[in-house]
Amino acid sequence: MLLVGPPAAGKSAFARAWVDSGQIDADGVVSCDSVRGELFGDRFDVADDPVLFDELDRRVEMRLRAALPVVIDARHVMPHARSSMIAWAQRYGRPVVALRFRVAEEVLVRRNAERSAPARVPAYEVRRYAAFAARHTNPAQLADEGVEVVVDVPGVAEGFTSYQAAAMFRLGR
Repeated sequence: MLLVGPPAAGKSAFARAWVDSGQIDADGVVSCDSVRGELFGDRFDVADDPVLFDELDRRVEMRLRAALPVVIDARHVMPHARSSMIAWAQRYGRPVVALRFRVAEEVLVRRNAERSAPARVPAYEVRRYAAFAARHTNPAQLADEGVEVVVDVPGVAEGFTSYQAAAMFRLGR
């Protein structure tokens, strides 16, 4: 399962709610931010991305090979960012589901400003990723890439907390 959305969209809070409610074990959430922190601490350097994404691939592939559920908590707003995860799922005969987090840009910028480093990214990056998400995550494009199910996750605009939204979905095991 791919969590798809720009920074500060609520992907990690949603995943945390699933872990807290017992929907999935903590190892079942493969988080880009968490893996980056494990490997590099507070340092943020795009030069680290090849190592980071190799490790993400390794963890996802390990879960899929063991027929365990996996939720990939990363932005996934560009096709190339989703392609390896989709390929892994298809290789192991697992359905590809995308949960889209569609949040107004001004909310993303505000939430991001409230974050502490290293989770906080420059505001222009938040806006850039929001624009990428708007252009590259429509259901037809995701389906063309191999995503079988696309679901929009309700958020604050619809009156839902991350925990309330997470409670609306059941992870197939």
